[in-house]
Amino acid sequence: MKLTDQIKIRELKFKPKVGILENSIELNDIGISIPIPSGFKVDDGVIFEKFKAEYVFPENSEFSKKDSESFEKGIFPPVFVLKKNSGRPVIACYLFHIKALKGGSNLNIRSINKYELMWAPYLAKKTNEVPMNAKRILRNQMTGALSSEYGFDYKTKNGTDPIPSNLRVLNYQVGKFVLTFYLIYDDSNNLEQTELDTFIDGIKTNGKNANSLWKQIKAKFK
Repeated sequence: MKLTDQIKIRELKFKPKVGILENSIELNDIGISIPIPSGFKVDDGVIFEKFKAEYVFPENSEFSKKDSESFEKGIFPPVFVLKKNSGRPVIACYLFHIKALKGGSNLNIRSINKYELMWAPYLAKKTNEVPMNAKRILRNQMTGALSSEYGFDYKTKNGTDPIPSNLRVLNYQVGKFVLTFYLIYDDSNNLEQTELDTFIDGIKTNGKNANSLWKQIKAKFK
């Protein structure tokens, strides 16, 4: 299967409902509440569109020019994005069906997290020597994993100097789905450890129907 096809199968066939409250975002389709950290706000779509318009993807010998263009166009918008200040740090939230990430294998959430970083070189060339690893997270009766820091240079088409940046991946398995956060920051716009800890501590179930999204998906194929 081509890499572009693997991206396509990750996209849900419909958009999950997002409820924005004063201090949290509610994904009632999966019964999850996500905090809005102090100083952050929900982006209106500008961050993703800016990324698609300006970012220079790394050259890859595996791709023809046509494949590269298909890969870049295939990257679809997140469920929502949280941003701070002028745009960083960024917390981009995606929701995937678990089979789209692990197929028929028995990968656990830590393995899925590490697998996500194996994709990263297609998006950004690694600039640090930190091993790709994942720390298991057990909070609020939820099981997740947080990756090690992946360094990369954020290059843009306008020719300005690249921005040395960092990426971390945070995943949670929620029933048949994997809730995934891509955390992007840099030295000038750092994601402090206390901010990260508070964010993780605030992710929890909200008592809503966590099976409704799965029911909607099954109904599509009846």
